[in-house]
Amino acid sequence: MKNFASLKNNFKNLNKTQKIKIALLILLLIFVLIISLFSALIISIISKTPTTDLNNLSSSFNQSSYIYSKDGNLIEKIESLEYRTLVDIDDIPDNVKNAFVAIEDHRFYKHKGLDPIGIASSIAANIKSRSLMRGGSTITQQLVRSVYLTNQKTLGRKIQEAYLSLRVEDVLDKNEILEAYLNRINLGQGAYGIEAAAQTYFSKDAVDLNIAEAALLAGIPKSPTNYSPFKSVPEEYLKDDFKVIGTREIDGKDLYMVLNDDAFKRQKIVLMRMHDLGYIDDKEYERAKNYDIVSAINPRNFKNHTMSTYSTDYIKKEASRYLADFYKTTLEEGEHKLFTGGYKVYSTIDENIQKDLEDKYENFKNFLLNRSPSGGSRMLNLSFDSGNNIVFGDEILYFAKNNILDENFNLIIPKSSYSISSHGDLKIKSLYFKELGQKIDIIDAYVLDKNKILNTYEIGALKIEEGSGELKNNYLIIDGSYLKDFPDFYKIENDNLIISNKYFNFNPNPVMQPQSAMIVVNNKNGFVEGIIGGLDVRTKNAKILNRATESYRQPGSALTPFSVYLPALIDGKTLGDVYDDVPTTYDGLFWPHNYYDSFKGLMTLRLAMENSSNVIAAKVLDEIGKDKAIDVLKKFEIIKDDGDDYFINHSENKKKHDENLESLALGNMQVGLTLSDLSKMYQTISNDGIYKEETAILKIEDPSGNIIIDNSNKEKRLFDEKASHLLKDVFISNKNKGNAIGAHIGSSETGAYLGQNKTNSDYFVNGFTNSRTISLWIGADSPKISLSSDKSSAIELFNRMAKNLGKGEAFKEDPSYIVTRSISSKSGKLATKMSDYAGASYREKFISGTEPTEQDNLFKKYLICKDSNKLATQFCPSESVLYSVRFEREEPYDSKAHYGIYPDDYMTVPKEHCDVHTREWYNEFGEDDDNSLKKENKDSNKQGKSKKFSDKIKINKKKK
Repeated sequence: MKNFASLKNNFKNLNKTQKIKIALLILLLIFVLIISLFSALIISIISKTPTTDLNNLSSSFNQSSYIYSKDGNLIEKIESLEYRTLVDIDDIPDNVKNAFVAIEDHRFYKHKGLDPIGIASSIAANIKSRSLMRGGSTITQQLVRSVYLTNQKTLGRKIQEAYLSLRVEDVLDKNEILEAYLNRINLGQGAYGIEAAAQTYFSKDAVDLNIAEAALLAGIPKSPTNYSPFKSVPEEYLKDDFKVIGTREIDGKDLYMVLNDDAFKRQKIVLMRMHDLGYIDDKEYERAKNYDIVSAINPRNFKNHTMSTYSTDYIKKEASRYLADFYKTTLEEGEHKLFTGGYKVYSTIDENIQKDLEDKYENFKNFLLNRSPSGGSRMLNLSFDSGNNIVFGDEILYFAKNNILDENFNLIIPKSSYSISSHGDLKIKSLYFKELGQKIDIIDAYVLDKNKILNTYEIGALKIEEGSGELKNNYLIIDGSYLKDFPDFYKIENDNLIISNKYFNFNPNPVMQPQSAMIVVNNKNGFVEGIIGGLDVRTKNAKILNRATESYRQPGSALTPFSVYLPALIDGKTLGDVYDDVPTTYDGLFWPHNYYDSFKGLMTLRLAMENSSNVIAAKVLDEIGKDKAIDVLKKFEIIKDDGDDYFINHSENKKKHDENLESLALGNMQVGLTLSDLSKMYQTISNDGIYKEETAILKIEDPSGNIIIDNSNKEKRLFDEKASHLLKDVFISNKNKGNAIGAHIGSSETGAYLGQNKTNSDYFVNGFTNSRTISLWIGADSPKISLSSDKSSAIELFNRMAKNLGKGEAFKEDPSYIVTRSISSKSGKLATKMSDYAGASYREKFISGTEPTEQDNLFKKYLICKDSNKLATQFCPSESVLYSVRFEREEPYDSKAHYGIYPDDYMTVPKEHCDVHTREWYNEFGEDDDNSLKKENKDSNKQGKSKKFSDKIKINKKKK
């Protein structure tokens, strides 16, 4: 303290000049320190810059990626040929180059990779707006960012971007940089590079682009999402004022191409910029401004990638998603990187497991041959109309193939179903079509083979120009002027209308029904070891639908343990809590009904799950609140905060939504869940509430060998361990005596649960051992076709498929917080000799401290006279008295309040005493207590007394 005071006094004694020098020295030291720290930070960031070969910049985004199995074996080389649309700079029109330079980086030919003027302007604009509105990136910066870096807006990324940009400018000249940029830039709708964009939007080569078209494309890089000339919109988001110019298919889903007005507004800005900078003169500017750019939009037919098998298809989609997340970009960009970026994708697929599943599913037909065709085809209930078409009520689900297709898959319309007007308009009865958004889809076809197995043929939508056809007043009307331009659309043969298969998509290969899907997951790490998305396991064609990950079905009772009983257990309920499975009324209706077509009466929560009681599921959820179920579904990401899900809430549809007991308690949802969704749920419970992220990707390496994705240890606790363990134990007992009785995974101890919905269109079998979770689905592709086989067929299929996936594993012992008690199934209280005698006792598990302490008081011993079915008295002969244990409800059961229906466990306990064996009867027919009577006298009278006794009972019954 004294030293500080001395320094302070010495500083005061200095003159003004000396004080200024000291202050400047301190500021210099601070400045040097800041510069040193900043330099160290920059050096640290630059040292983490990805390894690059700038001399081969173009080839760096044109490499094949590779997929490896979990054992490191090469599964597939991902070819990138269809993306190789590189164009030499000399073949790119000057107007195209000038358009991009004008709007993106007009000082491109003057700076050395960084534009100080642009950066200063950007900083000023951002300060003024108090946000990151402008980035100030040069063409060189955009290039290195798209090839080597992510789209994260961080200081580190900007420093790396600047460093790489300076390096690029040292190695390449401006033409080389611009060539790489124009061949790599994201131009929306999956188009990367100017050639791909020219084909995507105009169906022409880049060399043929005019000024107006070049300006439209040059406006896209600022925001490919916002300035693409058209947007791809799902049917559910279409609006009346949208201008639809066509459709495209991505991952089996039809999307509508809708014109984007913002893109055309920005095109005008690009043209103005080109004019201001002198790239085009007044005459060119006016001509480009007035060019009908909207009419010039002519999207090409989009080609989907061909995936070889369900497993590799799944791996590619997963890898694309991870790359998109890593680089903070779109899914399309992630897929493009996968197909062109030279990545090494290490999958979790076990080749032996995958081959075993595929081999077994290849013989699925043999499984069907052992099922009955009594419902119309093997394992399915079919209804037919008079024309032998498969129907659901008045709706035709499938036409008989001979009724609608010829041998060349041309569409056949009989004379009675069409007419041609004098103007050439074609009028066809609408029963052959259905409207899907703005498309006119053709009803699919079917055949029943000689073994009575249903095979369906997929037929797509009519490929006609928008506005040329309309479904109206039960007819499809196709404009005569369109037909005049396309004379090969139809022909007349034998009075039948033959529509050429050139004008609709179709699959000539039949699809066997019912279909099935399966997922095998490692519980230790969440890795998908095997996946089957359908029965066509050997096809090399593009997959339209992976039924394991993309087919949404009503999960029914497969959901109930998670939406009802898990939140109930978390809420403090025990497996021994008792509810009454009796006819119930909700909203004035008799609802719900049970799958077993009866009502079982009082039962604990464990027994309610094992019996799959709809009544008790609805009661429990109604009691704890639907919000508890919604919270669980949010943790499983079935419901997402941003609404990007298939859960229909009340605000989306007030009449048909999922915020009700039908959907949440019973699983009869409007859209439903995928098999993959259910797999994640059961895997989480098998791990006592810890979710191991389910994925087919172990890791991904970039072209330089850096590991950018590592899924080796991704897990999070979703639910309370104790509640989860109790639910897990129910699944284990359920396999032995519940709704999945008989299900097993090889020779291992197994937990399992079966799901079925109210229409009986689907069966889900979800099982697990200590090491694996296996989920299986079976059902027809059309959810309007029900299964005719009972659940035992689904369990048999599950057992066949899972046979080699479990070898003698046992579950771990219960943790110390679990206690076991013998309880009464009717009261949930501690069992007694009476409940034991009645066969109503069983061993139940509780979290320590929640176990019951009171003894059962419902089961009691009664002596019943079999002749009167009333309580026995001292006058009833011993041979007529029965020892009976019965339970009596605490509150008398009123059948009138339950539609006159009695539950299966209903018991009558007599309140009155026997009125057959009265004192008078006893005096007349009772046993003789006179010991002096001789035995022979008693024997001689025995037969006579017995006859009198029998006659007396008959007389009393008649009086009654």
